[in-house]
Amino acid sequence: MNKPYIINDANGNPINGKYPPNREKYGDLYDGYKNWAEEVLFHRFAVLCYDVCFTYKNKEYFLLKEPDHAAVCDEHFTEEYEIYANEMELLENFKIDGKPLIELIEELEDIDSV
Repeated sequence: MNKPYIINDANGNPINGKYPPNREKYGDLYDGYKNWAEEVLFHRFAVLCYDVCFTYKNKEYFLLKEPDHAAVCDEHFTEEYEIYANEMELLENFKIDGKPLIELIEELEDIDSV
C-alpha cells in the first residue's frame, strides 16, 4: 500500500509526515498531538494501521485498515461502505454531514483504536 505520508523521525520511528506530532507544543501525553482523537487518527490509524471506532452526533463509525486500502465499514469490520487508497485519503475525503472527517476531529467522541 502506498503511504507517501509516512516518514521516520530523528530516532527512526515512523510518523505521519503530513500531520506530524509536535512534542514541543503539545508534550508527550498524546505522543505529540493536541488530543487523543488526533493521536488515534493521525498516528494509530494512519501510521500504525489500527482499526478505529468513534461516535459523532450519537452515530457510531468504524474505520478499517486493510493491507491495500482503508475503508469505512460496519461494526463487525466485515462490510465496507466506502473504500480509499490509504488512511490519509479516508481522513481527508470521507464526509459526515458534508464535512471531511479531518475537519470534525474536535467533535468526535468515544474514539479509540481497536
